Amino acid sequence: MEELVVEGKKADAGQFKPGAFQKLADKMNEKFPGCGLTVKHIRNKHKRLKEIYMFVAEMLGCSGFGWTSKKMCVEVDSKRVLEVWGKGHNVTLYTPNKSFSLI
Repeated sequence: MEELVVEGKKADAGQFKPGAFQKLADKMNEKFPGCGLTVKHIRNKHKRLKEIYMFVAEMLGCSGFGWTSKKMCVEVDSKRVLEVWGKGHNVTLYTPNKSFSLI
């Protein structure tokens, strides 16, 4: 995805330009023959990572949450802090002390 940004495939509004996901799918399939990645796979993964990033950023802006580089995850001070924060949020995207995979 970094290559797509360097190549100018990302618009000023932060969205990828038409054809960017197809180009990425083509590159991934070339690099890993037989993996069968489609544009739909790439879009869904991008959307999911974006959602997770937004939740992590929001959590880290709140009292009671912290980041641990060793585990690559958000830590929460108590279950109560998570419950209070979770009201109005889809907390199924967050599992306490689980690392955030980029794959």
